[in-house]
Amino acid sequence: MKKFTVIALAASALALAGCAKGLPGSSLGATWSAENYLSADHGGSGFNGALASEYTELGRRSAFKDVRWVNSTAYIAKAKQAESGSTPAPWSPDELGITTTVVEDADTLYNEVVSTVNENKGERPAECARAQAMWDQFLEAVRGKRNGVHQGFACISVEDARAMLREAIIACRGGRTADTGVIVYFGFNQTNLTDRARETLDAVVAGVRTLGATALSVVGHTDTVGSQGYNQALSEKRARRVADALVARGIPEGSMTLAGRSFNDPAVATGPNVREPLNRRVEIALDK
Repeated sequence: MKKFTVIALAASALALAGCAKGLPGSSLGATWSAENYLSADHGGSGFNGALASEYTELGRRSAFKDVRWVNSTAYIAKAKQAESGSTPAPWSPDELGITTTVVEDADTLYNEVVSTVNENKGERPAECARAQAMWDQFLEAVRGKRNGVHQGFACISVEDARAMLREAIIACRGGRTADTGVIVYFGFNQTNLTDRARETLDAVVAGVRTLGATALSVVGHTDTVGSQGYNQALSEKRARRVADALVARGIPEGSMTLAGRSFNDPAVATGPNVREPLNRRVEIALDK
């Protein structure tokens, strides 16, 4: 390791102990080998391999973007455990001192993450590994905010961390919400389908055949940037884009009802002119 990097690393470890101080498993001594570990690729097959990759990326974010090297060692420890074949557990709210007075739904979210990952990691190991990693990142962000640490310049905000967690949970489920719904997400002011959106629509078609669904509801939504009229048209275009893609996959057009809701029914409540990725979506409901 270069002398300058070592000095900078040690200084950051002492003066900037982290967006959330004292993450479980973090170690000041381990910062000396952190750069070498993060400079290499880590991962492998299956759920543990995907976990090693996800936690390595969180370690890189903490070290190189946030410049919080002690925090990075907590994620490195989890990556190493996963690489060894032993599955690291997601942090519990109690481990980081996060109670329901800090985050009202902390315990509910934790239980949702654990159950969703356990139920789906065999079928979708990469997506479920990301869901677990995004949960740990969310707790880090919450603890940092609780401790009054500045969140703006480097450290991820609680809002962004929650949005990334929610999207990862849905991906772990195969694009499904907790009931029979399926969600397709869109970029800001976009109607084009991403690769993940196409995979989700493939899963919809499989679900239609498995469940024997005879009717589909396709409803478009937007975030709150722009006028209601503009977003109404955008939400309808998104619903139409999804419906056309489903027709191309063999779903009869007559079995679908389409609607647009503008920004009237957000997944995440925000104020006006907020770019919220979880609100830019089309929800597909399957009925037998």
